[in-house]
Amino acid sequence: MIDILTIDDFLESNTVAELLTQMRDDPGAAASVYGKEANGMVEVSVRKVTRVSVSAEMYQRVMKLLTARMSDIATHFGETVSESEEPQFLRYQPGDYFIPHQDGNTPLIRDDSRLRKISLVIFLSRHSEQLETDGYSGGSLVLHGSYPDYDLRQPVANKPGTLVAFRAQTTHEVTPVTSGERFTIVSWYR
Repeated sequence: MIDILTIDDFLESNTVAELLTQMRDDPGAAASVYGKEANGMVEVSVRKVTRVSVSAEMYQRVMKLLTARMSDIATHFGETVSESEEPQFLRYQPGDYFIPHQDGNTPLIRDDSRLRKISLVIFLSRHSEQLETDGYSGGSLVLHGSYPDYDLRQPVANKPGTLVAFRAQTTHEVTPVTSGERFTIVSWYR
């Protein structure tokens, strides 16, 4: 089994609505890929997604919530952490994806991301197999098993406002979005 912590209603519905409005209004720019080979460059063969901005007040509100829950989340994973990384506000559109990868705490990565211990994803839009208003299809967060369960693939169920946490060395991916827009916030504890 893959160790996942899910916190329903991490964000209140009014905060989710405010975030979605701000994220839709920002044109953003292609998100970069971090790691030894990428050097922070945009590499669409690995990751195709738009990083958008939100207001300073909204950014601080999200950081405050991430910081407030840091100790409880770290305790779940038996980790000692001291900080939350700057959150990334992401918009996935049809065709956008992120190939299987690890976020850090792995000897394969030699940049600053190697200090990451816990990965965090906050879902803002609704996933549906049928296109619906304010929703998307495809774009599933899928966690991969580790030795000896390499073939294990565990899609993560989500709803707007939910936070999902997992160990940074867990291989995971975002499958291609097929319709609509997928909005998330990602961050990491170190």
